[in-house]
Amino acid sequence: MNAPKCANCKRAMKRHTGVNKLFLNKYIVSDATVYLCARCGEEYMDEKEYERIRKKIAAIEGKGKKISAVHQVIAKAKFLVL
Repeated sequence: MNAPKCANCKRAMKRHTGVNKLFLNKYIVSDATVYLCARCGEEYMDEKEYERIRKKIAAIEGKGKKISAVHQVIAKAKFLVL
C-alpha cells in the first residue's frame, strides 16, 4: 500500500508503528500504527488499524474485565519515566 497523502498539505505521510494512542478517552493502546506528516504533524490511521484496535477494546469490554484508570496505575508506580 502506498503511504496516504496528508489532508492538509498533500505530502506523503510516513508510517510509524508502536505508537501510544488514546481511544475513547479511556484506553491507551501501545501498539498502534499511524501515518504522520513530517511537514504539518497531521496524523492518519487507516481503516484496518482502527478496526483492529476497536475489536481489541470490544474483546476486553465483552469479557467484563476491569482495567484500572491511568491515575490509579500511576498512584501505584514507584517511578514514572517520561
